[in-house]
Amino acid sequence: MSSFQGLLGRIDGGNIPLPLDAPTKEEFPQLSDDDDSNKYLPLEHPCDIPWPRGMTKDEIGPVWNRSDCEDASLTGIVKGGETLALAQLQSTVTARPDWTASFEKPKTSCTEVSTPSTTVLSPYLSLGCLSPRKAWHAVADANRKASSKVNKSKPPVSLHGQLLWRDFNNLIAHSANAQSPGSWGRMQDNPYCRNVPWSSDPKLLKAWKDGKTGFPWIDACMAQLRTEGWIHHLGRHAVACFLTRGDLWQSWEMGADHFEGELLDADYALNNFNWLWLSCSGFFYQYFRCYSPVAFQKKNDVNGNYIRKWVPELAGLPAKYIYEPWKAPSSVLNAAGIKLGDNYPNPIVDHAFVSKENMSKMSLAYDMHKDGEKQEGSKKAAATSSKNKSSDPAKKKQKQMTLK
Repeated sequence: MSSFQGLLGRIDGGNIPLPLDAPTKEEFPQLSDDDDSNKYLPLEHPCDIPWPRGMTKDEIGPVWNRSDCEDASLTGIVKGGETLALAQLQSTVTARPDWTASFEKPKTSCTEVSTPSTTVLSPYLSLGCLSPRKAWHAVADANRKASSKVNKSKPPVSLHGQLLWRDFNNLIAHSANAQSPGSWGRMQDNPYCRNVPWSSDPKLLKAWKDGKTGFPWIDACMAQLRTEGWIHHLGRHAVACFLTRGDLWQSWEMGADHFEGELLDADYALNNFNWLWLSCSGFFYQYFRCYSPVAFQKKNDVNGNYIRKWVPELAGLPAKYIYEPWKAPSSVLNAAGIKLGDNYPNPIVDHAFVSKENMSKMSLAYDMHKDGEKQEGSKKAAATSSKNKSSDPAKKKQKQMTLK
């Protein structure tokens, strides 16, 4: 965060270039039908995705495709295209200057069940339907039109701050791959990632993916992800922490892969940065600060309306037990039509126990990382010393005399 904040002071007064005009038909390069014939399989439908020859879809990873759009149970939070992107920008930013100028991301709600508390422009930005320059200048215009009585927010929590944070993530991803090609998105050889000995339990991973962990807040977030292809950033924080250092101790790489396949706003740089951060593998190292799968949202959505929407099998529970159904008396469960272990799972871990155990594991991993850095430093120092000793004494003497 300190590196990011340091960059803010180097921005030229927010003098971001204007977006380029859309190219005309005449400006597009003329390509023959044969140019890509050896690279991609021929499309069978206008909505199909060009697919590289010699690779199966399993090798690429899951993606939202035409069949998903035709599935009535899946309702993406937004629909694609530049026209709808510009309409979303207009309705969420341009038309609300006071809201835009005072926007602070940490103060937005992750438990809204109707209208999202953020702009939901991220899918359009990640897919190129909306230019980040266009978004920047729309925010700047709205800020200028806002009432003088509005307390204007500043980066990093403002909307401009979010756009800058996006570029910062891209910069870090580029830096990682420049130092170690292909390292961004994985733990091995990633210069910004600490090696942590994560476990690998397919059953735990599947329960998390399917929203069958027995923790209603976590399961609700995963249900929204599966259905709409989107979750509020605090929901992403909660499920990412739960999968990794918080509870299940599974690799962040597995979580990042799943998000990459499910999120409409999946972004190579941002997605992997967030998973490094939330697993305390990089950039954020306060592993003792753990998201509770119960208390974290209990104070914000006391009645559990978000859970009632996304985990409807729990909708009949009183607010007292909506976050912890395992504490409900059998009479209450029966009245709500819930049978734990049958139509809703028991908790797959004891959060109070495993969260403390995982903190100890992280502490050990950090100690091992420090020892590794010391050993690497000693090797470099020894190599430098050896190089100096092997240098020509006469040349060294001459250099010293010159300096005098």
